[in-house]
Amino acid sequence: MVGLKNHARRCAILLSAMTLLGVVGNAAAADFKFPAENKPKLFLSLPDYGNTPDGMTLDEKTGDIYLSSPNFNDETYPGVMIKIDPQNRHSIYYAMPLHPDTKRGCPMGLDIGPDGNIYVADNQYFYNKRVGKTGISRLIRIQRDEKGNPLGDSVAVDGIGLANAVLWMDDAVYVTDTFLDIPGKPGMGCIWRFTRAELDKGTVHVAPRLHDPHNIASFQCIPNDRDDLAACDGITRDSKKNLYVGNFGNGVISKVTLGADGKWTSKELVNDPKLSCCDGIFCDLKTDLVYVADSAKNAIHVVTPEGKWSTLWKNGDTDGSDGGLDQPCEVVIRGDELIVANFDMPFPGLLNSGYDKCHSLSVIKLKR
Repeated sequence: MVGLKNHARRCAILLSAMTLLGVVGNAAAADFKFPAENKPKLFLSLPDYGNTPDGMTLDEKTGDIYLSSPNFNDETYPGVMIKIDPQNRHSIYYAMPLHPDTKRGCPMGLDIGPDGNIYVADNQYFYNKRVGKTGISRLIRIQRDEKGNPLGDSVAVDGIGLANAVLWMDDAVYVTDTFLDIPGKPGMGCIWRFTRAELDKGTVHVAPRLHDPHNIASFQCIPNDRDDLAACDGITRDSKKNLYVGNFGNGVISKVTLGADGKWTSKELVNDPKLSCCDGIFCDLKTDLVYVADSAKNAIHVVTPEGKWSTLWKNGDTDGSDGGLDQPCEVVIRGDELIVANFDMPFPGLLNSGYDKCHSLSVIKLKR
């Protein structure tokens, strides 16, 4: 950014972030007493049909939040989409279509497209990584009528490895793939890009490898203390249409600038060494602050437009019943509320020690 106005705006954003976070620079979260106003409260406690809260998206027209729950924690329940209205009343919105091979529907990241339909990642990787050389995860389109009621579903894309996060920007949808499973290149993930025009023609078939033209940017998760090689997870965009994508395994976040052809022209690291895990991420387009769900440490971090990194809140192992973060996996902003989904499905090396019967969403009030 150039010019006095832009410089002043950048300083104002940074000062606003410092006020919000109650911490300057990269102060050690473990040694910092967070402001009481940052403490999460319980937003919702879901019934067992939502035992693994995951992806969220906000319908700007109605104020409804759509939440995915693949229900990995209790598989006696099918994967479902949950609708949370502006009064925070929740109900099952749609049952995820079952994959013909695994007989499971596993909704994760999701977003609303320019056609008004909901596009949701169907992560089949936990049940069957691939058939031959092709992944079996999918991008599912849930058709809606003008009132937002579901009409049915179709497969928009198939052949993905581990379909994770979904983001629409202009007339293209971006989907992260956490595991490409390339021989000799462990820890590789990527961002897939599909245009609305090609999706309108029918199902797009991809081969989860580096050479597929839909693969616009690849990333590698290097070995780490948790021995977790999960690569691309959360994805978001800022007001300048830069993409941010984070690796789950090592917490590395990259800022990706795109060219006119949709391919990346530059990658810039914006992470901090103390950030060891990045699940879902969300950019507040009013401030360009990026909020990061750290599943490993039960924390929410914030990255400023200048790449400064701080912790908004962090707590110990909890069941989430008091609103505490319980393996946070996704964040979304509605008004002045930062709403957090708690995945509560422990992996090796994470602070969360076990699955419990409280299926919670947390909320933190923001100063915007």
